[in-house]
Amino acid sequence: MPQFSQAEKEKINEQLLIVAKQLFSSKGIKKTSLEELTSTVGIAKSSFYVFYESKEALYLELLDQEGPGIEESVWGVVNQKTSIQEKIKAYLHEMVHELDSNPLMKRLQTHPEELQIVARKVTPEFLQKKTERNVLPLLRFIDQQKEAGELIEEDSSVIMGFMRAAMTISWHKKDIGTDLYSKVENMMFDAVSSYLVTPKSLKE
Repeated sequence: MPQFSQAEKEKINEQLLIVAKQLFSSKGIKKTSLEELTSTVGIAKSSFYVFYESKEALYLELLDQEGPGIEESVWGVVNQKTSIQEKIKAYLHEMVHELDSNPLMKRLQTHPEELQIVARKVTPEFLQKKTERNVLPLLRFIDQQKEAGELIEEDSSVIMGFMRAAMTISWHKKDIGTDLYSKVENMMFDAVSSYLVTPKSLKE
């Protein structure tokens, strides 16, 4: 197996990430071969394992790199809102928009068989990062709003699960119909925010 300098490794890895994102987004992980990935960046198939132990590990690395940008964008919009109801709706709308516009994540949403393939390679370290980046900020937000009397008295994990379940509406866009989807999504998120917010906050 060839030896690469640190500079060569960094350059090849950067190229692999670019190529993998293009191929995984358009063809999916199952139909993307190692030969396609390695030949495009000019390395032997066996050299792939210098960088990643599998295609799934490469996919997870791409998701890990893009995750922080999504969270930053979503919370940036949420924090601009003043009322708790608008904050919840902003979170739901922005998160759905970010996930729907990310080709890798959208691919996993629309191809559950590929999601299962990638999920089998998820490591405890990846789950820890995902929890710290995605789950904890939302839980902290919910806890803070409950303490301020803005949200109903329900377990924070239940509230978070309710919000995340509502976001799966985007998976049914084709079933609902593209001409109706936007209106249905707005109605869904209005209903969710109204249910979670205390009557006192709704009047404000």
